[in-house]
This record gives sequence, structure tokens and C-alpha cells, in this order.
Amino acid sequence: MNSEGLVKQLSIFGCLVFLLAQMGVADQRTYSTALERATAAYNQGKFAEAEKQVDAAEKAEPNKPEIPNLRGAIFTKQKRFGEASQQFNQAHALDPKFYPAKFNHAEVSLLQGKYPDAAREYQELKQVDPASELLDFKLALCALLSGEDARAAAIVDVMKFPGKTPAYYYARAAIAMKRGQKEAAQKYLETVKKYYSDEQCAYFAQALKEVDFTGVKAPEPNVSQSQ
Repeated sequence: MNSEGLVKQLSIFGCLVFLLAQMGVADQRTYSTALERATAAYNQGKFAEAEKQVDAAEKAEPNKPEIPNLRGAIFTKQKRFGEASQQFNQAHALDPKFYPAKFNHAEVSLLQGKYPDAAREYQELKQVDPASELLDFKLALCALLSGEDARAAAIVDVMKFPGKTPAYYYARAAIAMKRGQKEAAQKYLETVKKYYSDEQCAYFAQALKEVDFTGVKAPEPNVSQSQ
């Protein structure tokens, strides 16, 4: 092959590389856009739309752990717990270090009433994130729901206070509810609003509701924080 032919061939090869790279960029943009839309729909409770967007993201980037993780979160909200667990396991298979999938799998165990399994999974995550107030809160709930009230109290007794999250207050409220101390529980739920925003409290309030700690009415949101 002469030099002109070689240059021509290399030029064609360069164009192909460029086009493939551009296709990769386009796929990444499609994936990112679809995943953002799926997340937004999920947060708005539009689960059918969220699942549709997850499917679109998967077509663009099929091997991302975020895809089965979000699909599993959708299934969890729909109480399709078996399917949700499968999705979280798939995410974990794609990336064994993908923390959200491990946490969400523990959540499914908790919601299914498999409290020892959930506690074991949360405890494993504590090895990765030993300072997590959220994991302490979840471990306390598992103990309470398993009838291990003393263990729950021991977990909460060593929680950081004041913490970066409202976990301590909601854990104390849960213990008070379990003991039938409604006034004490109500006080924790009212006091927490003085130090943490409605947005910070929302997850923990929902977590208590999901496992049926509903003996105490949560206080109304602070007007100044909800504007």
C-alpha cells in the first residue's frame, strides 16, 4: 500500500473512531436524561412514567447499577417486593460496592417483616459507614419490631446527639410509641422540628409510617420552612 492509500485508510479509521465516540456521548446523554426524568417521576409518585424512563435509560446504558436500583425502588413503592429484591441483587452484581442497592435490599427485608435479615444487612453496611445515623435508626427499628426493646434503647443511647440528621429524635419517638408513651413521643416529634427542616424530617417520618409506628400524630410542617 502506498502512502496515499495508508493516509486514506487512517483517515477513514479516524472518522469511524470519531463517529463511535460521538455515538457513545449521545448514548451517555440519553442515559443521563432518561435517568433524571425517571428520578423526577419517581419523586412525584408517577411510577409508570418512572419505569418507562428507566427502560429508556437501560437501552442507552444497559450495565449501570443505577438502573436496576431505581427500578427496584419503583417496585418497592408498588409493594412488588420480590421483584424489587431481584433488581437490587442485579445492581449489586453489576457493582458489588454499590451502596444504595445494598441499603435498598435491607429496606425491602424490613418492609417484608424480615427483621433479623434487615438488621444483619444494615449491620453489614455499618462496616462501610460506621458513623451513619440513618443505619443506627434502622437498627433500632429492627430491634423494636423484633421485640428487643432493650437492645433498641441501647442503640439509641450511643447515637450522636445532636446529630447531623433527625435520626435520634425519631428513634426516641419510636421507642416511646412502642412503650405506649404517647406524650413523650409527641414531644420528640415536636422538638425535632425546631432543629431540622421539613425536608430533613420527611424521610424519617415516612419510615415510621411504613413500619406502622402510627400511634402518634406527626406535627404540622413549620410554615416558615415550607414557603
